[in-house]
Amino acid sequence: MNAADVNRYIGRPWVSGGCGPDAFDCWGLLGWVQREYFGIRLPDLPADADDRRLLYQAQVDRGMWQLVDAPFHGCGVLLRGGDRPHVGVCLQLDAGGVLHALEGAGVVFTERTNLKRLGYPRASWYRFL
Repeated sequence: MNAADVNRYIGRPWVSGGCGPDAFDCWGLLGWVQREYFGIRLPDLPADADDRRLLYQAQVDRGMWQLVDAPFHGCGVLLRGGDRPHVGVCLQLDAGGVLHALEGAGVVFTERTNLKRLGYPRASWYRFL
């Protein structure tokens, strides 16, 4: 995934359960990017689940994802701030950042240095198994 690819998604709306290509939620965008650009098919999370974040965390807990020490192009990112974890995809573009879909803002690219300002002071990087 390169900068031109990223620019095609910036500004697309956030929709709960949205999995692309016209609208996304955070999990839907991560899944779309992994499948379309990195050849990795993530497990589906039910769109009508009470808390999709808990289902995502359960996948991490079951070892479906492996924590890595350093981010790399295309890895998954678990962003945490308060009690609302959020996911995105790490892209080594410009200074490096995270492509993610935010409720109320849509798809955005946030440089890693700005994640804390956005309310996500803790980030974990994952490889999909």
